Formats: sequence, C-alpha cells, structure tokens
Amino acid sequence: MGDQPQGLTSMGDMLKEIMDHQGLTGPFAEIQKSVLDDVEVRQFLNEHNDQIDADMIRRDFSVLFEYVDQRDRANNGQFVVHRGYKPVLAFNDHQITVLYQPDEESLQQRQHQQTAKLVQTVAMSDKMVARASLTDFSMDDDEQALAVVAVINFIRQYDPKSPTYQKGLYIQGPYGVGKTHLMAAMANAFAQKNVPVTLVHFPSFINELKASFDKPGISLTDQLTTIKQVPILVIDDIGAESLSAWSRDDILAVILEYRMQNELPTFFTSNFSMDALEKDFLPFSKDGKEPVKADRLMQRIRFLASETPMHGQNKRLS
Repeated sequence: MGDQPQGLTSMGDMLKEIMDHQGLTGPFAEIQKSVLDDVEVRQFLNEHNDQIDADMIRRDFSVLFEYVDQRDRANNGQFVVHRGYKPVLAFNDHQITVLYQPDEESLQQRQHQQTAKLVQTVAMSDKMVARASLTDFSMDDDEQALAVVAVINFIRQYDPKSPTYQKGLYIQGPYGVGKTHLMAAMANAFAQKNVPVTLVHFPSFINELKASFDKPGISLTDQLTTIKQVPILVIDDIGAESLSAWSRDDILAVILEYRMQNELPTFFTSNFSMDALEKDFLPFSKDGKEPVKADRLMQRIRFLASETPMHGQNKRLS
C-alpha cells in the first residue's frame, strides 16, 4: 500500500486531501468532486479502507469515473457500453476495477429462456404456463390448500437421484378451480431447479395425434417416446376427451405402463375422482364397455399418483 499523507485519519479526510491538492479547476474539478462524493463510491472505498490509499485513488480515478458514468447512464435509460449489464466496483490485485454483471432485466430474460427449455408443453398455451407461479395460490384458501401443500412438499422432497420411488399426484376437482395453473406453477418451480417437466393437455394431444396420421415425417412412436420418458410428466384434463379404444389402449396405457415400469413421477388433473374415472369413463369406448381394461389402466394410475382434491371458486368466471 502507498504511503498516506500524515494526519489523515479517515477515508473522508483522504478524499478531501485528494480534491484539495489535485490542482484541477473548472469542469474537471467538478467531475472529480462529484465522483469522489458519490455515495456508492464512498461506500466502496470505506469497505476497502485498509487496502486503498490516496495514490491508488488518484491512479484509478478513471475507473471510478467509469463506474459512476455507466451506472447513471443505465439508470437513466441512456446508451451504455455493455447493454444488459450493470457496473460493479471491485478491488483486485491492488487495483480498483469495474466488473460488469447481468442486470435484473437480463437475469429475468435468462430465467425465462431457461424455463422455456425445461418446461415443455404439448397442446397447451405456452403463455399461460410461463406466467404461472406458486405465489398465485393462497394458503388461507382451505379448498385449495391441500393440493397446494402437496405440490410444494413434492417439489421440496423430489430428488432425481433417489432410488426411492417418488409418487406423483392426481389433482381432482371441478372445472376452473386452478388445477392446470397449479401444475404449470409446479413446472416453473422445477425449472428453477433444472428439472425438466412436460405438460400435456391430453384431449388436445389425442386430436393432434389423429391429425398427424397422414403427415409425412411425423412418427407416432417418436411422439410417444418423448412424452413417456420425460423426468416429470403432467397429463392434464384426463377424462375430458371422447374416449376410444385406440386412445385408451394404444396411447394412454402405453405411456402409463412405461412410467410405471420406470417409476417416473407422473401427475394428473381431472374433473373426475379416481373412482368415477374408473367406473364412468375408462370402461366405455366406441367398442362398448370394457371394465377389465379400465381396471388395468386404473391400477397404473393409482400406482403413479395419489388422489388429492382441489375445490373452490371457478376462477375463469370470476
């Protein structure tokens, strides 16, 4: 560290000495005073009071000026050298330096991009999913609290490396209470933990598969493989589609069998309770009533997920 002039007892004294003896006049003196009087500059110098002396401040004054100039320009929406980054003062290897770190807007953009990579949607609105958050739900709402708490507990306890099977949830409740929104919020929470999630609106997915039969280059096998192998899968609105033996036995059953055999966490949303899904929906197709196939399918669903009710006001009408 360079020698301090005798009699200086604080960083304030040091800065006053620099400004009094630098010999600058006019605009340059004003610039120097504004920089050395800057609250954040003084805070930085005080934090490094035992490392920085007057000679260093004189030598690296241009760095302090760069920091103040770029910070103020960014705060005022003016042109900056490193757009999307904010200046930060640092002291490294006996030198005052300026580092540039991503600003809040850039960090949010990066988070959105990361979320978009990790949260995949099939036949669902990306915008709806992207804006969903667990903070949208109130723990004071008794009709929703059980489902919300179950989701939060799953997120906290989930460990992709755990050898123990981690069972998903079957969120059951009336139309419009927020079941899909809760699953989207869960997916975004997992994205922050770098865990991929795929959300599939099952009725629309079935329709898209049917529409792709005659399209070249689209493989049913590839589409099913992508969905059935994802680490965490959400099958949304099961029971809302017009059931056929094909969609039940060749699509849904294939997905669930793979996930059951590989113990992959799977979530469902439905207007049906599990019992109602088994008795009133799954047995029926255009080929008639097939209770045995419905029973087999429900065994897979019950293995994959625990039923959790979710009720409340229809938010789509409020």
